Amino acid sequence: MEVTMTYHVQELKKKVDEIFEQVVAFRRELHMYPERSEQEENTSTMIQAELNRLGIPYQSNIAGYGVCATIYGKDRSRGVGVRADMDALPLTEMTDVPFKSKHPGLMHGCGHDIHTAVLLGTARILNELKEDLSGSVRLLFQPSEETIGGAKQMIDAGCLENPLISSVIGLHVDTAVDAGSIQFIPGAMNAASCEFYVTVTGKSCHGAHPSDGIDSLLPACAMVGALQSIITRKIDPAEAALITVGQFHSGTKNNIISGETKFSGIIRTLNMEHRSFIKEQIEGICLSTAKAYGAACRVEFHDSYPSLENDEQLLAWVKPVCEEALGSDHVHLCTKPSLGADDFAYFCHGTRGLYYNIGARRPGEQAAYPIHSDRFNPDEECIRVGILTEVLAVLKILEEENS
Repeated sequence: MEVTMTYHVQELKKKVDEIFEQVVAFRRELHMYPERSEQEENTSTMIQAELNRLGIPYQSNIAGYGVCATIYGKDRSRGVGVRADMDALPLTEMTDVPFKSKHPGLMHGCGHDIHTAVLLGTARILNELKEDLSGSVRLLFQPSEETIGGAKQMIDAGCLENPLISSVIGLHVDTAVDAGSIQFIPGAMNAASCEFYVTVTGKSCHGAHPSDGIDSLLPACAMVGALQSIITRKIDPAEAALITVGQFHSGTKNNIISGETKFSGIIRTLNMEHRSFIKEQIEGICLSTAKAYGAACRVEFHDSYPSLENDEQLLAWVKPVCEEALGSDHVHLCTKPSLGADDFAYFCHGTRGLYYNIGARRPGEQAAYPIHSDRFNPDEECIRVGILTEVLAVLKILEEENS
């Protein structure tokens, strides 16, 4: 079959339909045996077995248990990347599906089992078309999205090189969107983040004689309240930014003035410059507040993922072909970004990227459980749309980049 940008959409849909049940079965196998970040050994082995069956060359044990495979087209020096994350979450699954997790305390509650299965389905179809592909396709099965950011490690390991990967696409399930539909978000789609850790040190003493010590709890409480003034008074209200304090620990007994208080949280911003500014403000507030109370203070920052910014040109190429395949009423454009973080952002900064959501809500379902819920149960019909749109996106990008 000659692959041109008339797309042969009906033929591609037929190919997707032919492999759909097998891909669903693979997804369910992954779902039953989830593995946490940095421990995805069995998941990686299953992926490698499927790639071996398809005859697609790959490298394994990248960035931990990551797998980097390549479908070589006519041009073996350049290509397009497609990414799927594959780690699970520390959740005990509460659904009643027959393929629920067999690992207590672990669950694919973010849909990474679907992402991985979709990419293997995409690989299967593109591998059949490889003789007609104008460029190559890099398949990125990525570990550790939920923790250390395996995307960056895969990039550092050279996964965007040999062939040179000019663009990377990826997708994420979304139960706020009906199955059968997809959603694009132009520009900034996800936030940059940074964790912060504050330690306030005073001097403990008997609670009956507070003047003998320095209470670390009082300045720490003042700091937590004052941090929100950064968002409400230092950031343009039209801009999106958050400071969340998620942990607070102080003291050892009811009648002892606390000599040490620790709290920690996370910064989220769509604008990378705002992340740096907020870090400076947090440090200034904490140090000055501690000094005012006669206490000492240490502030540490651990930068997490950068902002995820979709490439305008890739969106302009891919959106119309998805509308052709699914119907324009099933392709949504959303202007509201998420302040959640996703390490696909590293691909957007390492080259140009396009990330989009595939609907996973059952039609007519009013309140589907969201990702990271122990009752998350996406409609598997999203797999069909995921494979089709990934294949179409790769074909379109290759055509445009080699025209």
